[in-house]
Amino acid sequence: MKTIKILFIEDEKLLKTLLEDTITGFREEYKNFNFDMETAVDLKSAMTYLEEKSAPDIIILDLRLPIGDVEEIKKAPEKENGLTVLKLIKTDIKFRNTPVIIFTNLNDKETEHECNKLGANSFMIKSKVLPSELLNEIVRLVK
Repeated sequence: MKTIKILFIEDEKLLKTLLEDTITGFREEYKNFNFDMETAVDLKSAMTYLEEKSAPDIIILDLRLPIGDVEEIKKAPEKENGLTVLKLIKTDIKFRNTPVIIFTNLNDKETEHECNKLGANSFMIKSKVLPSELLNEIVRLVK
């Protein structure tokens, strides 16, 4: 059985709960997988994870994140907070091959293009995606 280690960088606790419930509900469909999910709820906790932990199998990244108290990224506008994290992920040798799903409500082509240019593997609009579709995308990118 393969364990998929997920880093979910998201400040909305309800979305984490929905994904956990979806994983539980689709257990039979994905019986060859175990899912181990850690969450970072702001830029500070995301940066701490990236500095201190080993690479997960996949990262789900919201683009609008609260800052926390990390000095060097306080200058980034809130819309760019997730882009700051994406840049760090894709330039760090430890994480650069880790697939990243952008999971956001920023539904504009410019943002999607910027994320793709920075190396995101998938771009999903929260309000247009079922939790089961997110789970399918996680498994697809990790396989």
